[in-house]
Amino acid sequence: MSSAVWAEEEDLPPGQAFTANVEVGAILVPVTVKDSKGRLIANLEKDRFRLFVDGIETPIRSFWREGGLPLSLAVVLDTSGSMGGRRLTRAREAITEFLRQRGPKDEVCLITFGAQEVKRRLKFGTDPGLLPRVLESLRGFGTTSLYDVLTVAPQFMDGAGNVRRAVLLFTDGVDTASQFTPENAIGVLQGLNDPLYAFGIEPPPVEGEGDSYGTLLDRFSTASGGRYLRVGNLSALPEMARVLRRELTLRYIIALTPSGVGSEKWRTIEVKVDGNYTVLTRHGYRGTLP
Repeated sequence: MSSAVWAEEEDLPPGQAFTANVEVGAILVPVTVKDSKGRLIANLEKDRFRLFVDGIETPIRSFWREGGLPLSLAVVLDTSGSMGGRRLTRAREAITEFLRQRGPKDEVCLITFGAQEVKRRLKFGTDPGLLPRVLESLRGFGTTSLYDVLTVAPQFMDGAGNVRRAVLLFTDGVDTASQFTPENAIGVLQGLNDPLYAFGIEPPPVEGEGDSYGTLLDRFSTASGGRYLRVGNLSALPEMARVLRRELTLRYIIALTPSGVGSEKWRTIEVKVDGNYTVLTRHGYRGTLP
């Protein structure tokens, strides 16, 4: 199965089928370490870490700290009708906050979705100084196909030049028009090599049975090795963005390479650190054992 073709600077045609197939190469495992008071710890050495895949300890061969490495940041912004008005205004402010703290070699791209259109508004390699102007031109309108958009998540980083990468998703979590299901999206995100951090902006309650919008956003971000940040108070969004931006500079990266031998299936990952620390990392990947 081949991936859907991404239309640079153009709309994806309404009703176009989204398909995705992620080839698993080196698996990057971002690791956040906090002490008992919740403070980020960024000065630990490699020998303090232990990596387990499906419960089997695996030697750590590639390890580095993120601090000082340039970042490629894909910003994915929901511009559907439910995100209009103050939600979109606060999302702009949070994205601008990330931009304000960028390093000299950091790069940004902006992708928007709404009214059954998916657009790459700003490519990697373009002057990030243009981003505020692009953001100001956006208006909330139409339906939302969040699950469809997430099935093409492997294309978010097309053109990125840095090894250190992250995806930021700003949405209220509502989906009104997807062809694909949340499970389809999760299957793709489990193979994503770059963590997705989902800002759930005042996710509304769900009528009837099924997972809440917040629960689904949590599942999406966890599947990729990122995390979910619920924004219940819009005024807190820019500060939440600042906190996450700092966290992204204080992580550790462990890389593992599947052997290609044996069955390809969901493999659990656990990272342990010597000492009284809380460790946050991706829960697994889809592929063979290392």
